[in-house]
Amino acid sequence: MSSPNRKGLRTAYISTVIGIVMVLFITGLVTWFVLGLNHLKNNKIESFEIDLFFEQSVTEVELGVIEREIAEKEYVSSAAYRSSDEAWDILREEVGDSALNVIDNENPLNQSIIITLKKEYFNAESVKKIEAELMAQYPGQLTEVSYREEIFQEVNTNLQRMVYFVFVLALMLLFIAIGMINNTIRLSLYSKRFLIKTMQLVGATPAFIRKPFIISAIGQALISGLIAGSLVLGFILLLERYDPLFLEMTDMTIYLVVLAGIVVFGIIITVFSTYFALRKYLRLNLDNLY
Repeated sequence: MSSPNRKGLRTAYISTVIGIVMVLFITGLVTWFVLGLNHLKNNKIESFEIDLFFEQSVTEVELGVIEREIAEKEYVSSAAYRSSDEAWDILREEVGDSALNVIDNENPLNQSIIITLKKEYFNAESVKKIEAELMAQYPGQLTEVSYREEIFQEVNTNLQRMVYFVFVLALMLLFIAIGMINNTIRLSLYSKRFLIKTMQLVGATPAFIRKPFIISAIGQALISGLIAGSLVLGFILLLERYDPLFLEMTDMTIYLVVLAGIVVFGIIITVFSTYFALRKYLRLNLDNLY
C-alpha cells in the first residue's frame, strides 16, 4: 500500500506535467502557425507561373533548346513547354465554351514556356529585370512575358505581414511560457523544500541533491513535450478537416521541427528553472523555509 506522502509526490508530479503540457501545447501551436504561414508563402511563390509567349514560327525543336537554356538560369525554379493547343484546352476548361463564342472558338494563343521562380527572385523589381533579359536574349522569337503584377502585393506584402504579426505574437507567448513553466517548477519544489534542507543538513552535497531533481525535470519535460506534440498533431488534423487551406500550411518536416522544438524547449526551461529554484532553497536558512 502506498503512503500518503508518495501519493502526494505523484500528484505533484502529474500536476507539474499537466501545467507544462498546456504551456508547450500553446507554444507548439503558435510555432507551427508561424512555420506554416511561411511554408504557405513559399508554396504560393513556387506555384506562381510566368508565361513566355513565342512566335508560332519558332519550331518545337528550337523551343526545346530554349526551354533547357531557361531552366538552367539561376532564378528559375522550373520551366515547361506548353503548346498553343494545350493552352487553349486549359482556357476552355477555365471559362467554358460559351464564353469563347465571341471569338468563334478560334485559338488566338501562342505557344509558350511556363516558368516558376525561386523565392529569392519573387519580387516586382527582379521580374522586371528578368523580363528585360529574356526579351533581349530572344528577340523576334519571344513576343510577351505575361504575369499578374498584383500577385507580388498579395504574397510579399499581405502574407509577409501576417507572418510578422504571428511571429511577434509567438515571441510574446514564448516569454509568457517561460514564466509559467518557471512558476510551475518553483511551486513544485516549494512543497519539497524541507526534504531539500534535510538532505543538506545530513551532509549531502549540492550536486548530489540536484541530480535526482534535474533527472526528474528532464523526464517531466520529455513526457510533457510528447503529450503536447500529440495534442498539436491532433489539433492540426482537426483544422485540416474543416479547411483545406491548412493542408497547404504543413508537412511532416514542419511537424517534426515543432515536436523537436517543444521537447528541447521544455527540457531547457525545466532544467534551468529547477536548477535556480534549488539554488534558492539550498541557500536559505532553516528558519526562512517556513
